[in-house]
Amino acid sequence: MLPEELDWLHLASRNVNAAEIRLSLPIMSRAGELVVDGWTASPVLEGEHRAGKWTEIARVAFEFADQFRGVDRPAFLDERTHAWSRADRLAWGEREPADIDGAPFLADLLAARLAISEPPGIVHGDLSGNVLFDEMHVPSVIDLTLYWRPVKYSVAIVAVDGACFEGAPVSLLETIEPSEHFSQYLVRALIFRIATDWFNKLTASQLTIYEDVSRRVLELVSADGRIRHE
Repeated sequence: MLPEELDWLHLASRNVNAAEIRLSLPIMSRAGELVVDGWTASPVLEGEHRAGKWTEIARVAFEFADQFRGVDRPAFLDERTHAWSRADRLAWGEREPADIDGAPFLADLLAARLAISEPPGIVHGDLSGNVLFDEMHVPSVIDLTLYWRPVKYSVAIVAVDGACFEGAPVSLLETIEPSEHFSQYLVRALIFRIATDWFNKLTASQLTIYEDVSRRVLELVSADGRIRHE
């Protein structure tokens, strides 16, 4: 995480309502520093990851975004160059589709994108394994991975992760967020995950795990397109 991200989170944390959601926010040292000898610190929060709670995690995505509603787009987002940020920009048409020759599924997914009009804001881009549940507390969110996107993108990533990696039924893609045109968020979530793995040097054979979900998402996009034109 960039130092600028830590500074931004530290300032933004003043407005977080801990009664609704708990966030693992950076802790300042006694000397008033967020980074000491290259290390940062954050609190240990109670709870554990629980398999199968995709719908609950989707609700957390909205609660997380609500905590940062109204903030300006952080400048540090433009400074990040890691694979996850590059893949996110590709998903949203903010970079050319370079370096993806040979990457499976991406050409069809990129061609399936249509414009999205919902406004962006701060969202968490990796909630699937980073929400902790505990009977005595509201959910906790760790490993704060920030993006400036519509909140349904965050939900779509949870759905894709669930269906690809966590044994969720493919029907989760349709039930986790039954709003109109959600397929466009699923397309971008898949591009994000596949391109991230590709930029991190996974091979085409390793990316076959995305095949069934990619096929289903493209079917949903096609059906959505027919509905739009009826």
